Amino acid sequence: MTFPRELEREYVEQVYAWQRPRLRQLVLLAPVLLLAYVALQSLLMRVPASAWLAQPRLYALFVVLLLVAWWMRTLARAMPFAWAGVGLQALFCLSCALMTRPGHGALALVLPVFIATPLVTAPFWARNTTVVVAIALGYLAGFVALAVTRAGSTVWLAYAVQAASGALVALAMHSIVDHARRGRFLAEVELAQRVRLDSLTSLLNRRHFIEAGEALVAGMHVGRRLCACFIDLDHFKRINDQGGHRIGDQLLVGIAAQLLHVAGGRRLVGRLGGEEFALLLPDATDEAAFQVAERVRLNLADLEIATEDIAFSFTVSMGVACCQPGETTVEQTIGRADRALYRAKAEGRDRTLTAC
Repeated sequence: MTFPRELEREYVEQVYAWQRPRLRQLVLLAPVLLLAYVALQSLLMRVPASAWLAQPRLYALFVVLLLVAWWMRTLARAMPFAWAGVGLQALFCLSCALMTRPGHGALALVLPVFIATPLVTAPFWARNTTVVVAIALGYLAGFVALAVTRAGSTVWLAYAVQAASGALVALAMHSIVDHARRGRFLAEVELAQRVRLDSLTSLLNRRHFIEAGEALVAGMHVGRRLCACFIDLDHFKRINDQGGHRIGDQLLVGIAAQLLHVAGGRRLVGRLGGEEFALLLPDATDEAAFQVAERVRLNLADLEIATEDIAFSFTVSMGVACCQPGETTVEQTIGRADRALYRAKAEGRDRTLTAC
């Protein structure tokens, strides 16, 4: 299941947000597990732990793992954390390899540790690239351990076979978990869109149009302009009565398509209710906003919805208002555009008027 680039980036960040509290704890296990690995070697080989504790290398590797793990806890973005995780896992496996002593007891640890580590971590990755690199580096560290322990050719062959099998299983585990996560993510995206969008026209509904407009205003620099266009169909009830709701719905969908075509860029389009629509035009002058509104009005006048018996056309009335000093909300600007719209209705419809 693949997503477009923007949605893929959002998915990766969302997976990281889901897992971050757990991952912040898990990364700290790396230095602890290194000590556990050494302790198990001591137990299996019946060699005093002092044989490892006397090696400065152990302390250096422990500190490096701890510092990397602690630094990862500060990372707020998914991909830096993911690649740091690849590095931490590879460093942990390499540290285990370098702290492996020759002997059958150590060999008993080599295969399980280096086979199991990629298997355990595979489901956590959100992208194929990172999981493949993590698996490859983890199993390469196992070969370093075999070289350190001077293992025989039979052990090398056994490890190679198990590593190949482990890689396939790890990729399968990653694929299964990732597919389930992507399905959940898509369901949440679709649910969010249904809440935000008008079900007929797929434009922003009134609530989220206002919220998006307020967010747009909040992100604008001082001195930048914002204009609003309020659109209302003329005699829409008459069209519904003559052609039925199916024709009315088709007209509304056609209007929405035209508004989206005109809008483009950062302009916001919403259906505020019934046959009422609105446009927000950032960085537009009064004249530019009026020209956009007129272009919309004239284009909509050419729109027809035909049945077997009759072709339905319509006109719209529009009001335009640009944000003035003292207006602190989008609703204030839209309210003035709405009042200009009512003047257009009162003066005969099929026209665009600007707010006083």
